[in-house]
Amino acid sequence: MRSNNLEDNSYHRIYEVVFQAAIAQKSEFISSKKNTKSPAISRLTACADALRLVVKTGAPKLKVKTVKAITDHITQTLPTAANEYCQPLSQHYLKALNIVFDHPPNVERLKKSTWFEVVDFCVDGINQYLDGLDGEPSGSVRGHSGLGNSHLSGSVARAGTPNGRTQTRSGSMSRQNAEDLLQTLLSLVSTTCAPIAGSFHVVMNSVVRFLQTQSTSVNQMHQLAFSVVNGILSYTCTDQITFTQSIAQGIIPLICRFWQGKTVSKDEMLNSVRDEMLMFLFAVHPHLERSILDDGSEDLLNLLEELADVMKADYARRSERDQLLLDDLEMIDLGPETSNASPFSLNAFRLRPHNARAERNWGNLQAIGVLERLISCGHQHRKLTGRKDDQDMEVHPRKRQRVALSSDRLIKPLQSEDEKSRISGLQALPFILQDFQLSSTGLNEVIEQLHSCASDKRGSIASWALLAIARYVNSNPY
Repeated sequence: MRSNNLEDNSYHRIYEVVFQAAIAQKSEFISSKKNTKSPAISRLTACADALRLVVKTGAPKLKVKTVKAITDHITQTLPTAANEYCQPLSQHYLKALNIVFDHPPNVERLKKSTWFEVVDFCVDGINQYLDGLDGEPSGSVRGHSGLGNSHLSGSVARAGTPNGRTQTRSGSMSRQNAEDLLQTLLSLVSTTCAPIAGSFHVVMNSVVRFLQTQSTSVNQMHQLAFSVVNGILSYTCTDQITFTQSIAQGIIPLICRFWQGKTVSKDEMLNSVRDEMLMFLFAVHPHLERSILDDGSEDLLNLLEELADVMKADYARRSERDQLLLDDLEMIDLGPETSNASPFSLNAFRLRPHNARAERNWGNLQAIGVLERLISCGHQHRKLTGRKDDQDMEVHPRKRQRVALSSDRLIKPLQSEDEKSRISGLQALPFILQDFQLSSTGLNEVIEQLHSCASDKRGSIASWALLAIARYVNSNPY
């Protein structure tokens, strides 16, 4: 009988046979002596591989009862009495779990209790992988990421020993196992009907803890982890404001660290990870603004300045083909109402459609604009609160930080002698001015510098300067 003619009942019977064989072979593997261990491993691995293959074949046709049977077997058979994974089973079993939930209807039809069971299984596995790491990689930011016990509870607090050192187990988890668990978590939190309200704390804590242990050389696991974070944010951004504010502040240092690395040209993995980080910034920037206005945290303001500087420096280093080009734009007066209808448009120009490379560059510049607006809000808040502090200076003298003029961060790149740095500053300016209100003094300084750039003999600098002037005049008619 051809496999595409089989239905759920037939697959369920096949799975039951494989389940029984795997359980029997696992028992033999555990009780086997040293001289018979190798054949037992081979047989058990073959059973696991068989399950993966039949699950892959039948995944699109499975009903709720069969999906439940598969998840129960995997989550109950894979662990050993020592609370580790049975190694001959782990590779193929975790792949099989991933395959089942890679088919969206299998997630959508899950009972809540089963969804929670699988999420807990994945979180426990990721935490076991992290506990098994021998120390932390160079450059880890766990100690100063802003995600202390005040922000994270539960899984992170349990991850360390009383003296603060990372626990080390004998470890039955490979990096590939952790990647499969992250992929399964992503499938579970991505469906619109996922009961995220009951598990967002433990999932987010575990994934953030995972990101804190990673090196700056990004890979598939970074993308998966940030995708899970963004999936959780789809719920917490509106329903868990305080939690989202804490997570936003804690992940900013991680983005700052991961953003620094190789050039983006021909590195699709790095581009994909950065896409996820940009999605995160666009999702949480209202929460960051609220944190700045409520708390006036100097630490948060410093983090935002650091991230903005990192992103601007990275963009300025790029080759011309990896930046936004004038040919990517349509110079059309869209008007404020029309421009708000598209994410790739400002009042004076918009992005030509169907250009993924240009969309990424637009997103980078838009994120820089968002960060600069947040930084401006932070400095303005410090100015306003500083007036009250001045009244207490004679009673409680202390050294106060100098508040930079709001136009300083705009003008500095435009004064650079480096052509690429000046062009990147000119490109970012229209995005910054989108939501940036300058003082009369600051406006005069920026216009004066733009006039100087517009007179530059280098055509690219002059063109972007004129576009920045058009953008600002269009949105601020006299």
